[in-house]
Amino acid sequence: MVIVRHDSGWVAQIQAVDRLSAAQYTEMAEWIAPEPHTTILDIGCGPGGFLPYLADAAPTAHIVGADHDEESLDAARSLVTTLALGDRVLVEHGNALDPESQSGPFDLVVTRQMVRHLPDQVDGLRRLAARLAPGGRMIVGEGGLATHYLPFELGQGTPGLMYRLVVAQAIRYAGMRTELDHPVTSRYGWNVVFERAGLVVEETTSFLWDVPAPVADDARAHIRSSLLRLLTSATRRYLSDEDIETLEWLLNRSNPDGIDHRRDVFILGAATLHRCALPAAA
Repeated sequence: MVIVRHDSGWVAQIQAVDRLSAAQYTEMAEWIAPEPHTTILDIGCGPGGFLPYLADAAPTAHIVGADHDEESLDAARSLVTTLALGDRVLVEHGNALDPESQSGPFDLVVTRQMVRHLPDQVDGLRRLAARLAPGGRMIVGEGGLATHYLPFELGQGTPGLMYRLVVAQAIRYAGMRTELDHPVTSRYGWNVVFERAGLVVEETTSFLWDVPAPVADDARAHIRSSLLRLLTSATRRYLSDEDIETLEWLLNRSNPDGIDHRRDVFILGAATLHRCALPAAA
């Protein structure tokens, strides 16, 4: 079993991230596809926000975007239609753990922030690598730095709220992994996980998601939505009463020092990508 998103607002949240990530996505896609590829699979593509960037970076490639979530697939198909990419980009249902769920093989397999949700990450990587054509490459987006939105001091509560929010999310994520069917605990960093899956890491680099203060309305809305989700989701149980009160204070629309009026909120995070390959035949 893969972690399934039950939150009906998840797709809208990811679409907001996609809209705010144009600079980061452009750099990532240019790094991912510097060579002419014939076929590319974006597995776990979500609502498809990264597909247009892959299409721009690899203009001669046939691209398949695949996901198991039907709401995400509907959004991805709509985006591909709107951008008139239907002759080059196909969106279809896909199972990350079933190499036969997409017709392949593929010169390039891309997956971002998906392997972390598999019950056995090493086995999952092996199954993803089974989709590769001879000499193909796999781009795995895992690691990086958690996104921050808030300055260290807010004028309310104990300073450093953002750091405690990041820790609470990490604890919640660890709890979610224990809810999977037969989860396998990983004791290693990603480079060792790749090695244990039989992959050779050729290059690793990170890309900033940087929207500095003061932010525009769309970024402010995303920050508000992200903090509200922390306050109203299961992550709340890992916060102190004081931090919950501070979040409520920040989200109060009539508060002149709240999210809707502050000039010092921002978006800053980093996504790490790993370019991997199967070992060369002896």
